[in-house]
Amino acid sequence: MTISKLKIPYRAKYLPYLVSLLLTLLILAIHMAPNMDSMLNENNTRISHVFLKSQIEYHKELPPFARRPLTSFLIDSTIELFGVRAGFAFIFVNFCFLFLSGLLLFKLALDLKATRRQALLNMIVYFLSFSILFAFFPPIFSYDEPLQYCFIFLAIISYFKDKWALFVLFFSLALIARETSILLLPAFFLFAVKGNIDKNISFNVSQKWGMLLAPVLIYGIYIGAFILTNEQLEETQLELGSRFSCFLENFESFKNTSESLLSIHFTLSFYLCLIFVPPKRSNTLSENMFVKAFLLTAFINTPIVLLTAFARESRLFTLPLLLIWPVFFQLFDKDLSYFFSRRFHKELFATASKSLGIIVFMAFNFIGCFILYKNLGLGKNTYFAEYLFLLNTFLFTYVWSKLRRG
Repeated sequence: MTISKLKIPYRAKYLPYLVSLLLTLLILAIHMAPNMDSMLNENNTRISHVFLKSQIEYHKELPPFARRPLTSFLIDSTIELFGVRAGFAFIFVNFCFLFLSGLLLFKLALDLKATRRQALLNMIVYFLSFSILFAFFPPIFSYDEPLQYCFIFLAIISYFKDKWALFVLFFSLALIARETSILLLPAFFLFAVKGNIDKNISFNVSQKWGMLLAPVLIYGIYIGAFILTNEQLEETQLELGSRFSCFLENFESFKNTSESLLSIHFTLSFYLCLIFVPPKRSNTLSENMFVKAFLLTAFINTPIVLLTAFARESRLFTLPLLLIWPVFFQLFDKDLSYFFSRRFHKELFATASKSLGIIVFMAFNFIGCFILYKNLGLGKNTYFAEYLFLLNTFLFTYVWSKLRRG
């Protein structure tokens, strides 16, 4: 049975809410599992209120994070409103927005002409992506991302609905949630040049460019006022001057280099493989547009992260994926349906030589993931090694099948 033939009541109105809720709870359960070193439990079976409180205070006090006040404000408001401890408030706020982000992705996929089945599968891919599934494990350390993703999805929905006031509002909020959202701006300019999904356009290209720049102006006013009000000009200058030291730390040792490169591998390789492995496919204009926007954003974002941030924090490489998740199964449905078909698996082990090749690869994959990777001191008390094993297995077998079919 292939993906396209799954017997699921896709038209049920409640299903997107149920899927998003179950996957959000799955992520919470993974982070609360015994002996797992997540931000939420720190190798315990109980919530680590002390550590989470320290993280909340850290984000309110350290200048680079203090400039992103929205998540902290919502956590503090939850504590004050419900009288709960810091750990409960952190989990409530972040997992509510994680749940909501899944629903917004589903809505965006439908707006981009996905079927309900494709939109649901897009949502599943989103939740099972590395930096989402393990969002609160070190060294990923998510904090503002669930809120940022919600605002970005709302901004994209507004853009393609030609609702410019809402676009300016949501993209401005996305910039305040995390200023790295600005790296999506070239993708929006690409959309403006190439055309819209919605043909009922009330703005020409030059007017759209003005609306695209409006959130940047709003954020510029906000950040200028914030720095001056809080007297952080000197701290900001020192911070910007020290950013490039991150590049040296990313590659200062074999362990750090491995972790930096694997961070990119965990985050992007699955999607890049599906795009670039032959044979080439024909896509609609909208799908090609999103692929180009994804590649453009990845081309901009990846070197910036390597030069100015800690590459081990895989969430930093995730930003371009916000442009490929909404159209994922519109693009790759046929490819993945073949991969999960009985025919493919019969072909995979059709001869003794093929079976031997698979066995040899799996042996090296096992050694690399469960011995070499962990001997580097990476992936301790997490499920990273298991995820890496499955990712490598998929990439090898997928590439093998596509090259063989030509």
